[in-house]
Amino acid sequence: MGPAPSSLVSPPAELARRNPDGIVEETVNAILAILNVFFRPAETVRRIQGNKLAWFAPIVAGGLITAAYNHTLPRLTMQAMRNNPPAGYDAAKLDALVGSMESMARFSTIAGPMMFALMILIGAVLIFAACIVLRVNVKFPELYNLLAHVGLINALQTLAHLLVMRSKGAAITAADLAPSFGLASLLPPGSPKLLAGLAGFFSVFTVWHIVILAFGFAALARIPPARAFLVTAPSWIIGLMYALIVTLGASQR
Repeated sequence: MGPAPSSLVSPPAELARRNPDGIVEETVNAILAILNVFFRPAETVRRIQGNKLAWFAPIVAGGLITAAYNHTLPRLTMQAMRNNPPAGYDAAKLDALVGSMESMARFSTIAGPMMFALMILIGAVLIFAACIVLRVNVKFPELYNLLAHVGLINALQTLAHLLVMRSKGAAITAADLAPSFGLASLLPPGSPKLLAGLAGFFSVFTVWHIVILAFGFAALARIPPARAFLVTAPSWIIGLMYALIVTLGASQR
């Protein structure tokens, strides 16, 4: 039997047949782009420029981490509630919640990758809007590629959060469901709520993300880091405002 007509061979298969070395090179380049983003964002920018599908690998990686987190969180939450039942709940009432929490776990697990991709998209749209206002010349696909890679820092925080919770085992408590990776744990009791909200938002991972995003965008747009910080600020300022509103709202209860 002769070789299949070229029209019946899928593009990836045809590319692999014609240029297997190119496939290996692209794979290595994608891996190095991901690894460099944590400390050398300019190198990541260099490696992903011109690649319209550079977003794919980091979105898949971040999406899988988000899915694993969403799959595990409802079960750990239920265990924490059983260890210290909220007021008005007994074992029977908690058992009645199991079905709904399992349904939530299934839905959020499936939606996890889409949620991660959507958050990256929202951040890219906000920064692109700032680029239009401040007259910074970037292409949206290249911006999305960069944010997909920088977003892996947030995915790393999610993974750390998951590992900390799982390390608590069956003795997990409600406080263990929100581990602190920033200055919040260092504040003395009775600290102002605004200060607590700021300390809670600016975790090690958040500061890391902000710095890497600014320097990566500076390399992409070829502008000074200070201006890049200004342009990228909308992508995290909204999250900061939300965290402060939640913190201040909780203090009024």
